[in-house]
Amino acid sequence: MVCLQTLKKCAGFEQVSEVIVQPRENAAGSANWTLAAVRPRVNNNALRAARGTIEFLQQNYELNPSDIVLLSSRRRR
Repeated sequence: MVCLQTLKKCAGFEQVSEVIVQPRENAAGSANWTLAAVRPRVNNNALRAARGTIEFLQQNYELNPSDIVLLSSRRRR
């Protein structure tokens, strides 16, 4: 929820209603997640302009390990 609220403040992200993050394996010393998608989609210029905000979020928020397991088990089905 924090990612969505923060990204909606970026130009071009005002209409975004969903943020999808993907866990990163072997993330020692760096973010354990990456931004996989936003819905509705935004144009590439808006995405590039939000890069600093995305990096801030990655540095300050960690994906909960129990959520990573849940996501991994869903992919196997």
